[in-house]
Amino acid sequence: MLSSLKATLMLWVALLILLTVPLRVYFDLRGQLRNTDAAYDVSLSDWALAIGNLVHSVDGRVQFDMNEQTEQSLRTTASIDTIYFVVLGPDGRRIAGDAPLAEPPLALGRGERRTLTAQVGGRPLRMAVHAVQCGRQLCQVRVAETLGKRDAARRASVTLTVTLGVGFTLLFALAIWLATHAALRPLLSVNEQLAQRSLDDLRPLRRGKVPVEFRPLVDAVDQLLQRVAGDAARQRHFIADAAHQLRTPLTALRTEAELALLEAHPPAVHATLLRLHRSAQRVARVADQLLALARSEASSHDPKGPELVDLKSIAQDAAQDWVPRALERGADLGFQLDTAPVRGRRHLLGELLANLIHNALEYGTGDAARPARITVRTGLQIDGEGEARPLLEVEDNGPGIDATRREQVFERFYRLPGSSGTGSGLGLAIVRDIAQSHGATVSLLDVDESPGLRVRVLFPAQER
Repeated sequence: MLSSLKATLMLWVALLILLTVPLRVYFDLRGQLRNTDAAYDVSLSDWALAIGNLVHSVDGRVQFDMNEQTEQSLRTTASIDTIYFVVLGPDGRRIAGDAPLAEPPLALGRGERRTLTAQVGGRPLRMAVHAVQCGRQLCQVRVAETLGKRDAARRASVTLTVTLGVGFTLLFALAIWLATHAALRPLLSVNEQLAQRSLDDLRPLRRGKVPVEFRPLVDAVDQLLQRVAGDAARQRHFIADAAHQLRTPLTALRTEAELALLEAHPPAVHATLLRLHRSAQRVARVADQLLALARSEASSHDPKGPELVDLKSIAQDAAQDWVPRALERGADLGFQLDTAPVRGRRHLLGELLANLIHNALEYGTGDAARPARITVRTGLQIDGEGEARPLLEVEDNGPGIDATRREQVFERFYRLPGSSGTGSGLGLAIVRDIAQSHGATVSLLDVDESPGLRVRVLFPAQER
């Protein structure tokens, strides 16, 4: 069944506001006022019944026995109101009590009781009238009180009812908000999916119970993602194919330049051959890096997923390739390796480390007075939450990178002004791309012995 946002909102608003609020306010106020009046009338009638028990007949004469203490207790019972009473004989004459309360005359039958509103001296009163037996005739007992307690109770009832009404209104507002949130939750889920995704994640959106009004929008977004994914895949394939096609002729060009330098040649062309050889090396390196970028971007779509690898073993493999190159340059390449298991793709992590070592050799090479010293470290680092996070570091004693430019060097094809080496400005960009695809962070730090640079790659803690 398709859920409609408009229908859900209309149903909740109509039912909650048009039905619940008016009915609740009406019945609450009506019931409270009735109960309040009834309770005070019962109390007043009880006093009339108690006074009536003091009326009796002796030898045909009506007598009323109420001492001063009882009367004082009656009149001081209410702290807000004034209480009046009167006892009338069979002929309607006052026997005891307050004379103003004898009016108006009322006719009651045997055992009859009545509660009514009257006025005495211009003041409204609530009065209970009882017919009591005095010999063979009927006497009347009237007890009345002012309306102070009743008015205060009514005001309290109105205040309580209004408070409840406001409370229920706020409750309805909360219910409407919850209903709206419930109706929009699938759309919010779609929004969160788009906000949290990386640029490489172009899978179709999870629908859930998306309201019918928004399904065309979600369909359009999915179609757009499909087109972007197709275009991105074509670009990656083009870059990978181009880089792959360039590797063979560039390798041949570099080999020919090396052979030309080794063979006898006129001194006049030696400098030209040397520049040709360096340019061939640089272009071949760029082709290799472009191919690495393409593999890094494509790895997010690899259905095989990451595997458990040890950064220590990756560094050991790198040592076989890079130690001879470091020796050729007169650099001291050392390794401090401890176990550091991570989940990732081995060939990409190897490419990450290769770029870091290459950068250290290119830009961290010292001179005769200060030979280049490069250290590769792997291990675990305890973070602020007490978790052990795998760590990979490459440290050199080169000129370092100014703190104001450390973010720029991660941009593709960016090289520091005046920097030496034959790099293309892709090394650190590849490092960051591969690190991000593994959930890791890359930091450029100062070393303890300045100058120098320490590149730290910190991976997420592994689940046990």
